[in-house]
Amino acid sequence: MKKLRIAFLSYRSNPYSGGQGIYVKYVTKALLELGHEVTVFSGPPYPDLDVRVKLEKVPSLDLYSKKNKFTDIKITELFNLVNFFEWLSINSGGFAEPYTFGKRIKKILKNRLNEFDVIHDNQSLCYELLFFQKKIPLVTTIHHPISKDLKFQLKSTKSIFLKFLMVRWHSFLRMQIKVAKKLKSVIVVSESSKQDIHDDFGLKKKVMKVILNGIDTEAFYPDEKIKKIPFRIVTSASADVPLKGLDYLLEAFSQVIKTYPEASLHVIGSSKKGSHTKRKIKNLNIKDKVHFYKDLSFKEVRDLYCSADIVVIPSLYEGFGFAIGEAMACKVPVITTTGGAIPEVIEDCGIMVPPANSEALEKAILELIPDEKLKNSLSERGFRRIIEHLQWKKVADLMTESYQKEINKMLS
Repeated sequence: MKKLRIAFLSYRSNPYSGGQGIYVKYVTKALLELGHEVTVFSGPPYPDLDVRVKLEKVPSLDLYSKKNKFTDIKITELFNLVNFFEWLSINSGGFAEPYTFGKRIKKILKNRLNEFDVIHDNQSLCYELLFFQKKIPLVTTIHHPISKDLKFQLKSTKSIFLKFLMVRWHSFLRMQIKVAKKLKSVIVVSESSKQDIHDDFGLKKKVMKVILNGIDTEAFYPDEKIKKIPFRIVTSASADVPLKGLDYLLEAFSQVIKTYPEASLHVIGSSKKGSHTKRKIKNLNIKDKVHFYKDLSFKEVRDLYCSADIVVIPSLYEGFGFAIGEAMACKVPVITTTGGAIPEVIEDCGIMVPPANSEALEKAILELIPDEKLKNSLSERGFRRIIEHLQWKKVADLMTESYQKEINKMLS
């Protein structure tokens, strides 16, 4: 196999928050271990990469890390037109990072294309990809169409003003749809995502290749030293993101504790003070039973999973669902939904209920908690599925095929 020089683009890559950062970390490591040379170009927050993977930091204003997005900036920074656009967009309710990342990465790479054999974009879907596609083999990953997030958010509120803000924030979708339609090689992470991207973005199915993600079994594995805590329910959910379905789990849990008062719910994620989630917890009178954990390391997440009696992932939709695979790798029984690609990940190795259905979640939890035989069976089957089918090396092998295909096209 020929060693390839890969430029891997990602407009933000936080490995501890969101699937895209996880993807960057493990895909690049697996590609490197196949013998390729990988350079990641990322905006902040920057990825946590294998030490052998090169990182070139693409600067931005990084306004989301600032206490005051309007004033916590040097005036001289706004003399740059890209910076000014980013500042103005974010302070008027927009999300400019995919667009401004494109402007910056073109400036960085346009005179360095001879240093690489292929560019791999991680869902920035910026206009500049169309420039690169004419000059160098290009492969793009689309995890799922962000239009799905917008649809679920719009359904979650009746406020016209909030709906306006949601549409404004997602205005970058217009760019992503225009660009996606013109791409020649796209990797998607599930059959479900492939269909949704075709439906929402108008992308032809023939340019899409399904490569299921892997799970890091060096970070997530069963640890017999960690004691299982009876009646401990663990979930991984962005608390204030409607798409993750935490509301429905909270409603289900408020009923579960009537049967099992010793039960507790542990949420890997955070919720802002005064948020909808915090108000809901208070209204359900379960404040003392629900615990939030933020900014956890992979080890801390693994330890929490390993301590769980069961893991419940109530997502309304997932393009893949890393949390489900990570829990399975820790040999913990999982209850989840049929939303999006979840059935492709879990298959028959967990319990699935319809999304947005608190009664179905409640029923599944009440049936699983006392059934030790079923818990053991699901744990074993889930663990085997991860070990046998969802490995990053397989992902890297299939990606290399896509890279080589695009290289051969450009050479012919």
